[in-house]
Amino acid sequence: MSGSACPVAPYPAKELLSNAFARCPFAKLGALQAEAPVHQVENLPWYLVTRFDDCVEALRNPQVFSSEHRDFGPALKAIGLTPTPQTHARMLEIGGDRGAMFDIVLHRDPPAHSRQRRLINKALTARVNLWERFIEDQVRTLLARFGEEGEADFMTDFAVPLPIAVIADILGVAEEHHGKIKSWSDDSARASGRLSSDEEWLAMARSMREQGDFFASELRKRLAEPSDDLVGMLARATQEGPSPETGDEPLTFDEAVEMLVLLLVAGNETTTQLLGQVMMELATRPGLIARVRADDSIANDLIEECLRIATPIATMMRFVKQDTEIGGLPIPKGSIVSFCFNQANRDPRMFEDGDGFRPDRDRVRHHLSFGSGIHNCPGARLARLEARIAARAAVRHFKDLSLAGKDAARYDMASLAVRGMTGLRLRYVTESAEARAALSGPTPA
Repeated sequence: MSGSACPVAPYPAKELLSNAFARCPFAKLGALQAEAPVHQVENLPWYLVTRFDDCVEALRNPQVFSSEHRDFGPALKAIGLTPTPQTHARMLEIGGDRGAMFDIVLHRDPPAHSRQRRLINKALTARVNLWERFIEDQVRTLLARFGEEGEADFMTDFAVPLPIAVIADILGVAEEHHGKIKSWSDDSARASGRLSSDEEWLAMARSMREQGDFFASELRKRLAEPSDDLVGMLARATQEGPSPETGDEPLTFDEAVEMLVLLLVAGNETTTQLLGQVMMELATRPGLIARVRADDSIANDLIEECLRIATPIATMMRFVKQDTEIGGLPIPKGSIVSFCFNQANRDPRMFEDGDGFRPDRDRVRHHLSFGSGIHNCPGARLARLEARIAARAAVRHFKDLSLAGKDAARYDMASLAVRGMTGLRLRYVTESAEARAALSGPTPA
């Protein structure tokens, strides 16, 4: 250990966990990044890491930087990220204590993580050949609802419903439940990376109970009547013996429920934020629509730069299992480290003009928006596919896009964890049907 003292951030926990900070954190996090690789928050067991290489190195060391949320409790309580004892008791009565999610893959280390991750990868790749056509159909349907010209909230009318329809189809959730998916996702987001009110904790508890009950019912239906959707695949996994290839034990029923709750929320919220940023860039970058029209391979780089500059999952926490250091600065056992993906993705040591939007930059995919190490996002391929198809279709459908006023973009639910765009009001002019037909061709993947 180097013995050098870790500098203290000039921002108190209350400010870091506020909506105002989360809406535009980059100048303040950039100042931290320039000063030192790690900063302690007040005298709390909480540390911020803002540099790219340090994030990557630590995230690839789960033996020290753990995802096991059972261990997070004391540090989270010290930071203020837990409900009061009275509220927690009410959450237990409701049946939606966050502790019920301890056994999901996101919150586990190997070997439990490896076992669940293999199941998720198998389930997601089984239907990959069906995704593209379904997404194209959904994009076409949503775009057809826009008239010749006008104003619309593209989050409500496009960026929210598309990922919900896609993840619901993959899971096998009927369309009648799509509205609940959004409310469940919002309730989960409100209690993540921010100082939540008692009512927000209770709303999350009710949401978790509803989701658990819903997926338990769906799994039982698939056990009685097997299906090829993801719920059906996980239902079958609960009936199988140990894997002959890996020796993994079969998935338990409760694990399957918890995994489905995670996949439902994770499968739509981050993609919604990516789609919102894509539409924001198309509306605010003169000539970008024409450029993507002329060469739709540009859409790939556009999406990667949107991921880098906007980073849907802004930070991710890990629990420190032993005394260690990052960048030569000491981090004591029992602390929580927040890896600031949003600022690491702007690190000037890795990205020239890191605050600028440059889809043509070298190594445009070399960002942390899908994490790093064993917990890299298993849905990255799906999110990229949705965004790519949506961007290519949007530039053919719209002749012009622009912001509808200075407050067109809203971040009402932004937190240190998720910088969630909740509204994006744009003015639009669509191409005529004849022009769209002339511009259209087979949409490459």
